[in-house]
Amino acid sequence: MNNTLPSVVIVTQQRDQFEWLQSALEGTAEVVMSQQRDLNDVLQLINMATASIIFVPVRRDGWIEDVQFIEGLVAASPTLACVAVSDVLDQDRLLGAMRAGAKDFVTFASRPSELAGLVRRLGERVPEVIENPMRQGTMVVLASERPVLQSAFHALHVAAALQGKNPDARVLLVDIGQPFAEAQLLFGLEGQFSFMDTLRNLRRLDQTLVDTAFPRHKSGVRVLSAPREGMDMQEVTTSEMFLLVGTLRSLFTHVVVNICGLPTVDMTELLIGNANHIIFAVDQSITSCRAGLDFQSGLKQLGVPIADSMLLVDHYLPKISPDCKAIARSFAIERHVELPAAAELRLRAMNIGQLVFELAPQDPLAKKYRELADMIHMPAIAKSKAAAASTPTGFLDKLKSSLKGG
Repeated sequence: MNNTLPSVVIVTQQRDQFEWLQSALEGTAEVVMSQQRDLNDVLQLINMATASIIFVPVRRDGWIEDVQFIEGLVAASPTLACVAVSDVLDQDRLLGAMRAGAKDFVTFASRPSELAGLVRRLGERVPEVIENPMRQGTMVVLASERPVLQSAFHALHVAAALQGKNPDARVLLVDIGQPFAEAQLLFGLEGQFSFMDTLRNLRRLDQTLVDTAFPRHKSGVRVLSAPREGMDMQEVTTSEMFLLVGTLRSLFTHVVVNICGLPTVDMTELLIGNANHIIFAVDQSITSCRAGLDFQSGLKQLGVPIADSMLLVDHYLPKISPDCKAIARSFAIERHVELPAAAELRLRAMNIGQLVFELAPQDPLAKKYRELADMIHMPAIAKSKAAAASTPTGFLDKLKSSLKGG
């Protein structure tokens, strides 16, 4: 989540209503959609999102039920600012909503400037929402538009390196990248409880469920995988993901999420937008770099907040152009790690289900994984003006031209 913007919630099952508010409040607030009408679920989402303002559509048919819902929200959370929304300024609905405790009543025809001004005014009037102290875990996302060979292998090594830095840490790998459930397969982590099962059991998600249902790698890392048969990400709602992310960060010190190969949908946008660190994964080929640049550019165009970024260049061959620094400059990312090919070591580790830390702890590949984990603990390095203003040549020109369609 973009920590500089306040959060507001809209309770609706209609995507167009969510997109209307999201567009109107762009740059003013981050909008979270709750498709649930259960009062307890909505209040839990508000808590996780640390939101102080909620928009509740008041329908033409069934408006009495909507007004009662507003009344319940206000009674349960007196400091919450409710805004009723309707297609028209209907007097009965307006009066009902205001009497129930709504702070204002707007229509879907309201101008964005009016809505932005309303949110700013309401934000000044309500008490400041204290960041949920439970949301303390660090989230690291390994991302790539294309499926990355051995992405689960990389993600588990980063998680294990973080675990190794602090034996008392609680580290979780969420392996939902493609191919699905690869970490379980590679390291013999059989588990019947999948990522989708977790979403269906959000109310039960606590330390007891983690200890009994999440497989534990011998490094100490817990693993939560996508089902092997795959999953339909369109079935995952924004509110479910918000609750899941908040709960996992309350239960773990570090949450490492592999989303390599997943399409850019609400779920992946939310994961990236909530992450403390993003690791963009590419290799040295121009096709991989082009796809990575397109992915990065697409996220920026969608307004997804991107946190501290790192670049992982896989199967790196130092004698082959472009070098890692050139690729990193094209992404405007200062911190980067090149993983050596180490084909024999990788294959041996995967075939016997062991980490490279166990087989060859001093191998350059093992050292690079630890270096990546060290970066997660380091403050982000500011981009220098000189680097930003430098004129790229050769491969960089080709990349930039390719990105622009030249």
